[in-house]
Amino acid sequence: MFFTLAWRNLWRNKRRTLITVSSVLFAYVLATALLSFAKGFQQQLTETMIRQETGYLQIQDALYFDEPSLDHTLAHDDEVKQALAALDDKISYLVPRIQGFSLAAKEMSTRPAMVAGILPEKEDKIRNLSGHIVSGEMFSANDDYAVIGQGLADLLGFGIGDTLILIGQGYQAVTATGMFEIGGIIEFQLPEQNNTAVFLPLKKAQWYFAAEDRLTNLIIMPINTDRIDYLAGELQSRLDDEWHAAKTWKELMPDMVGLMQMQDTVYTGIAWIFYIIVGFGIFGTILTMLHERMQEFGILLSIGMKRFQLGLTGLIETIFIGLLGIAGGALIALPIVYIFNLFPIAFTGEMADYILRFGMEPVFPMLLDKQIFIQQAYTVFGITLLIGLYTMRKIHGIRILEAAQN
Repeated sequence: MFFTLAWRNLWRNKRRTLITVSSVLFAYVLATALLSFAKGFQQQLTETMIRQETGYLQIQDALYFDEPSLDHTLAHDDEVKQALAALDDKISYLVPRIQGFSLAAKEMSTRPAMVAGILPEKEDKIRNLSGHIVSGEMFSANDDYAVIGQGLADLLGFGIGDTLILIGQGYQAVTATGMFEIGGIIEFQLPEQNNTAVFLPLKKAQWYFAAEDRLTNLIIMPINTDRIDYLAGELQSRLDDEWHAAKTWKELMPDMVGLMQMQDTVYTGIAWIFYIIVGFGIFGTILTMLHERMQEFGILLSIGMKRFQLGLTGLIETIFIGLLGIAGGALIALPIVYIFNLFPIAFTGEMADYILRFGMEPVFPMLLDKQIFIQQAYTVFGITLLIGLYTMRKIHGIRILEAAQN
């Protein structure tokens, strides 16, 4: 009876009800779209950084994270191999790397370089290096030539077939020197990476650094990326803590995690501004409704309707308004988010160039995540419930004689 009465009361003044429901709907759609866009941006940024830098999970020497030097390289020994084999059903593929700084030289000219030893077929899975080759070709695991960044090639005047001289420090302070033919030139969007990148086949780089069968990091790409922390714990339990460390991308990139948390705070704050504005709108509408219906409430109370029953009816009316706004908002927001998830917002011109400098594609998809829709529904329902409880309290305090004469 109370639900029926509340529903009928809503549509006695259709215009007022539709305006109130529309304000709830508008806030729900805006907040959902904003958070979907923010989460989509975060996901793309995270995926880019993970694939270009750290991977989802790494095994390192226990001291390498605090002091990243070739002296703290990881021994790719039986203990590590057995730990990985035990979790083979949870691992998609591995990406071994060894890297360190050196001087790249041509005749009397030198430039700092980041020398990375890689397995190209593995690296292509994570960041598609071969797809960025602009001249020559990517080496295979058994080749002995180098691939360098386009910026480094321009700075030192290198071309395909020229000889690259590398001078640096290898494992346990051994002097590292080597001469390598340049077989490919690769171009990156990030200037720093483009101006310093030197890639060698993994075995050749290990020889250059005098670090046979050693790695600076062993990247692990899991099958289920939602259970990285669990996989890291399982892996660490099979390794000696004194010598090995399994670290997730969140541990390897704490600044990125802090940036994401700050973004979450900002976007949540903006969403709450929408909700506060809408909340006051609903509150004002409810107060107007109470004032207009004061005589009606007085008469109902005078003929025997209990205050609790009348207040409950008002509460249900407010809840109906919130539920209608949530349902309408979800029906409108879902196709919007779905479309922009399939067809992301594309930036052009200077904005696109700026985004490309960070190694990201200049497109931002909205994230289609049911949790965003559910969280906004809970928030809107909570606001309307609070307003409904105020309505109930207000009706409970009505003085019958004053209300009946109003």
